[in-house]
Amino acid sequence: MEDREIAEVELEPAFGKQSRPEGGHKTAALVATIVIIEFISGFTQGYYEPLIPKFGELLGVDASGLQLFNVVPTAVAALFVPVLTRLGDIKGYRKLLRVVIPVVFIATVMILAGVVVESWALVLVGRLLNGPIACWLPLHIALVYSRTEGEDSTRAVSGIIASMTVGTVVGTASSGFAFGALGALAPAVAIIPALQLVAVLLVVFVMPEYQANAHPHIDVKGFVLLGLVMLLAILGFVEVVEGGIDSVVGALLIAAAIGVGVAWYRYEKRTDHPAVDVRVLLSKSLFPLYAGAICYGAVFYGYMSPVATYLAADPSASGYGYAFEPSGISVVQTLILLFTVVAALALPAVLKKLPPKPTLLLGFALAFASFAQWALPGSGLVKLGLLIALAGLGFGLISAAIPVIIPMRAPAHERGIATGLFNSAQTLGGALGGGLFVSLLKVGAGAGGTITATGYEVVWVTCAVFMALGFILVAVFLTRENKGIEAESEDVR
Repeated sequence: MEDREIAEVELEPAFGKQSRPEGGHKTAALVATIVIIEFISGFTQGYYEPLIPKFGELLGVDASGLQLFNVVPTAVAALFVPVLTRLGDIKGYRKLLRVVIPVVFIATVMILAGVVVESWALVLVGRLLNGPIACWLPLHIALVYSRTEGEDSTRAVSGIIASMTVGTVVGTASSGFAFGALGALAPAVAIIPALQLVAVLLVVFVMPEYQANAHPHIDVKGFVLLGLVMLLAILGFVEVVEGGIDSVVGALLIAAAIGVGVAWYRYEKRTDHPAVDVRVLLSKSLFPLYAGAICYGAVFYGYMSPVATYLAADPSASGYGYAFEPSGISVVQTLILLFTVVAALALPAVLKKLPPKPTLLLGFALAFASFAQWALPGSGLVKLGLLIALAGLGFGLISAAIPVIIPMRAPAHERGIATGLFNSAQTLGGALGGGLFVSLLKVGAGAGGTITATGYEVVWVTCAVFMALGFILVAVFLTRENKGIEAESEDVR
């Protein structure tokens, strides 16, 4: 039994002979194909966001109901990203991509159809089918690592992440202009299925195959329990957004998530071929990366809304803010994302000077500094400029470094699910940050619930704390080498 458990966490795959990394034109074509597809993925995810109020106006859905537009695909991603990425490890990454990419194409067609026939239910079905877009990136990263190694892998993954981020920027920035130029929601939304069709054609006719030959057993119970943990946690955080930090329902859902999580962990330790090898997951080679991803997700996916409302506030009336118009706010958010892209693209050069762990620590340190100075009294363009540059560079290093490091350390036959859990950790962190920041903004609220500078300062400090926590987790617990993963996993038992 002990020998089997050690074998399951070895870095070299236990099942089947692995394909060797390929070079030359085939690898370049593969990376170029993935870069294009991830740009389409980012564009799709960013494009819808500014149009959400237009969906409400056309379909008669209020602000509360519109939350389902993002909650539904997030919940689906929480449930299915782990199992889909694991299936990629078993069946082959392109085989899974040839399923999930067409599904997302169908989803965007259904969203368009819902707009045309003015059916909110059809739009939500489309958003439900849109959830698997979250597993594109981990499957792509695993595919890249199956075909490349060393600096080639780092450059490829950095470029892929940067491409997705650029796509998000372009999608977010262009949707409002497209709606204004076309004059209606339906033609504006029709752009997305057209782009998704390009992704389908690329994955079907261009992308090469690779199969990792992992053990074919699917731990259905383990995946169901893991999905339930994620779903309960996300719904609990959403309930906190709706009912406040003292929400009883939110507390019960989060407590249930913790309880199911304990049951899942105990079950996974006992089963022969678990959905997730928790001995590897909780080793010092990987667990600090997932914990850091939660901290990063809480800030990256939660800070933009408070920053936007803070920038829009009129200092002559509220005592804080910059009185920016929507166009000015958009410029600030776009600049942050552009700095994120720059840092992601610079990662290969940085890794030539620094090992992966110090590089990741640098990212957390920069992001911490950005929010620490933002929380200090006063305002001004210098302070805003520091937020833009430091946060963008820090986020870029974190978002690119973690998915580069994880496949290096994960067993070769578990790279897909290992990277998929990074996405799940970010999603969980985003749900945590979204719920927490909405409640923290109410700290020190004035008459009638008016948000004051105190609420914003508490949010900025909390962002800094999350970044400091990520720094500490990586600095103290993350091992520099992955060769000790077997010993570490034995300790976890």
